[in-house]
Amino acid sequence: MRYIVLSVSASVFAIAVALLMQLGKKWDATGRRLNAIHNVQRDYGDEELKKSFADRLVRPFLHKVSSAFKRKEGTPVRQSKSAEKLEKMLKTGGLNITATEFTTVKSIFTGIVLIGCLIVFRFASFQMLNKLLIILVGLMLCILGPKFFLNSKIKKRKESIIRELPDVMDLLVVSAEAGLGLDASIARLAQKYKGVVVTELAASVKNIQKGVPRRVSFKEMADRCDVKELTTFTTAIIQAEQLGVPIKGVLTSQADRLRIERRQRIQAKAMKAPVKIMLPTIGFIFPVIFIILLGPAALNLIEAFS
Repeated sequence: MRYIVLSVSASVFAIAVALLMQLGKKWDATGRRLNAIHNVQRDYGDEELKKSFADRLVRPFLHKVSSAFKRKEGTPVRQSKSAEKLEKMLKTGGLNITATEFTTVKSIFTGIVLIGCLIVFRFASFQMLNKLLIILVGLMLCILGPKFFLNSKIKKRKESIIRELPDVMDLLVVSAEAGLGLDASIARLAQKYKGVVVTELAASVKNIQKGVPRRVSFKEMADRCDVKELTTFTTAIIQAEQLGVPIKGVLTSQADRLRIERRQRIQAKAMKAPVKIMLPTIGFIFPVIFIILLGPAALNLIEAFS
């Protein structure tokens, strides 16, 4: 009887342990899944926090406001030529916003400036002429301010592309001589070097990896940047691909051409320097010299004839 009780107790204990082990495995699997979900959410939150303030708040706000304007006005069937031109200028300036969002920002800026001018006109203790002058300056700022800002961004970005392109081309030549292809060279360069040209080239390579033809991708990059040197480079790459020319030779010839053009630009700026120095010399240095040399003689003449 004792052995029967012991065997039954051992069997019950073994069954209980087996059931608890299975339940524990399920709990562990559930815990691992919950931890994985928690880690994914945490990584997603970290990625969101790594974004800039403009990407996290300003751009969604502008998108909502522009969408509200579109719903009120009705979505146009075709974009106007002015909107297409503005869209191209925004891409050339490196601003990652649409024409509608830029117009929304411009409208908000105009409203804020006009409200500030009205407040000054109503409550400031200035003379009427000064108030009108402030309103005139505000109106000029509303009309010319966004255009000046966009043109300055375009000019600065084009200058950055022209300045960086020879160095980037030399690095691509080195990568090609090491045995890498064009796409691999650009991807390798994007990991080590940051700049406008590298960013544009890396974006073109990503588009090619997504299935966009190389000719179309590089053509879009050239149109987006609107720089003659970069357009010449993309044209040479497209022709080399169509004709089957080795990419190494094309990169070497383009690097030599860009170095020569950079040297010519530096020489042209150096030749313009004397002309630019002449204006402040005539305007600020010569009058002082004339005062020092002719001042005593003029005082003597005034004293003699007085």
